[in-house]
Amino acid sequence: MKKFTLAIVAFAAMVLASCGGSKPQQEVADQDTTKTFEQAQLEASVKMHLDSLSTQINEKQFAAIEENIKAGKIKLSADEKKVKPTYLLSPAVSANATSIAQKYAILAMLTADKEIAALYDMDISHYNEATSKLMSEINDPAIKKANEAKTNAEINKILYKEMEAEGRINFYWVMTSAATVETVYVMSQNVEKFCAGYTDEQVANITFRVFCIIDAIDQLSVYDPQIVGIAEALNPLKNLNAITLADFKKELAASKEQIEASRAAFLK
Repeated sequence: MKKFTLAIVAFAAMVLASCGGSKPQQEVADQDTTKTFEQAQLEASVKMHLDSLSTQINEKQFAAIEENIKAGKIKLSADEKKVKPTYLLSPAVSANATSIAQKYAILAMLTADKEIAALYDMDISHYNEATSKLMSEINDPAIKKANEAKTNAEINKILYKEMEAEGRINFYWVMTSAATVETVYVMSQNVEKFCAGYTDEQVANITFRVFCIIDAIDQLSVYDPQIVGIAEALNPLKNLNAITLADFKKELAASKEQIEASRAAFLK
């Protein structure tokens, strides 16, 4: 996280000097020390908050679409499989990812879409190629280690712990945001089909997860300019707060355009 306060103090000192004004060196040094301490305390407070948010969303059962597919709760007939979805991301979008944040986001989104493509018996080799390429470009040991985990909960714990140790915690939240947005987006495209198998508790966990992610991104956007765009992209999802499946379906239908806008913002 950047020490913006120190930069402001240094700039103020230069302005005073250029205007002929001056301050005793000891006074400036004391101010620097105070600001450094305040900034450190703020960062420690934010870190504790982020740790808490990660723990909370990991404790809540998050049934991703692919889990319901594997559990046989979401099924397609032979006729349904003939009509291929046009709303999935093309693996080719991976070539448009220039910043490291974009690479993390698109990796998460393509990983989610690959499961839907497989459900429709689509060729997923291009998805595998694109995600492998992104993983190679990102070169994050945390992702490689998380891939060895057996459950989503274990993956989440490993990613958070390892990415925090690497100083990449901001990208952890970018990935989590992108994956959640893509999941909600896919649900909104075929509410009845992709909400099949969800319970009220699982729906409440999804909207709680969205709330926690928005909170975390808002905290990080103060420190990292790359996160500001993510915070803006998540704004349309603030209306998702249902705690029952019936209400969630209504919210998805009513917020379809906003969800599409949120998803599109991740790709800019």
